[in-house]
Amino acid sequence: MSASTTSPKKLLRLFAISPGEMLTIAVATLGGMVFVWLNVPGGAISGSVIAVALLSTTGQAHGLGPVLRVTGLCMVGVAVGAIVGPDTFANMAAYPFSVLAMAICVVTMTAVATALWMYVMGWPFSSALLASVPGSMSYIVSVSITMGKDAARIAVVQMSRVVFLVTLLPLIVAWDMHGRVIKLPPVHYDPLVVTLIVLAFGIAAGWVFEKLGSTGGFLLGGMLVSGLAHFMGWAPGRSPDWVMNAGQIIVGAWTGSRFSDFDWKLFWRIVYGTMLGVGSTMLIAIGFALASSYLLKVPFGAALIGYSPGGLEAMVVLSLALGVDPIFVTAHHFARYFIINASLPFIVPRLLKMEDAAKLAAQPPTNPQESSGET
Repeated sequence: MSASTTSPKKLLRLFAISPGEMLTIAVATLGGMVFVWLNVPGGAISGSVIAVALLSTTGQAHGLGPVLRVTGLCMVGVAVGAIVGPDTFANMAAYPFSVLAMAICVVTMTAVATALWMYVMGWPFSSALLASVPGSMSYIVSVSITMGKDAARIAVVQMSRVVFLVTLLPLIVAWDMHGRVIKLPPVHYDPLVVTLIVLAFGIAAGWVFEKLGSTGGFLLGGMLVSGLAHFMGWAPGRSPDWVMNAGQIIVGAWTGSRFSDFDWKLFWRIVYGTMLGVGSTMLIAIGFALASSYLLKVPFGAALIGYSPGGLEAMVVLSLALGVDPIFVTAHHFARYFIINASLPFIVPRLLKMEDAAKLAAQPPTNPQESSGET
């Protein structure tokens, strides 16, 4: 009898959203939508993180409960997975050697930036790696927050990187504006019913991954279900923008609430490290773009934007503005997204285990005579 009466109460508490969470989500939504309206790259997550980070300085920001966290992670996963379509791999196959060069470029940029954050800035390996992975900001922040890593610092790095890139790239590519502008075909969005079904199956798959001990299981579940649905043609278009925006706002609110104990004295040091990281990765991207331009006869501007570690939407918009072939750019950033999003959920947990094992090995062994009080 008692079980039947307490079980519904526990269920209600599980799905309940506190007034503090409502305030945090409201502030995140306001900040995210303002940035989206201003056309800031990655605006939904950037605006929500900044808004809630400011709220956290007043002590009013609250962490999010499991329902909001699961929903936000799965929505981001579904939106990321929706970049896959029946023709995605065909587009990548049209530029096989250039895509291979891009993959090597991504690995090189990540390795160099990780080393910089570790040896120059003194960050632990796992945090340095997540701060260095080029692109897919919402995905990286989501992974870092599910791992318990310092999501606030990683969010600052990823957001600063996008701002620097969007500022620097037009200056570098300005002299190579002679390519003709090719408009992308109109975007078709999935019907609401299809979107809700994909979300439901994504949450179910995420629950399975969580039970299997996968890092960011709900993020991975949403991504795989959405990718499969779009690749097979069951979902005929792209996930509506509100799915990514809502997911980013929730993840941004969750991340912003972590700024409650953030040491703001470190902010400018992080920005300094980001400038070093962006500078080094841009030099690598320029080197690979020059090599591809010489060896593969790819226009330098297209190669540079295709290899640069920026967000997909920002890079495609930039390619259109600069008169660079957006199909080439889109295919390469799709490939980069695929490489990053497919590999990180499996690589990072193993690296964390190695990091924990190294910490244990570095601890001095206990003296059994001292612990027993013997002399």
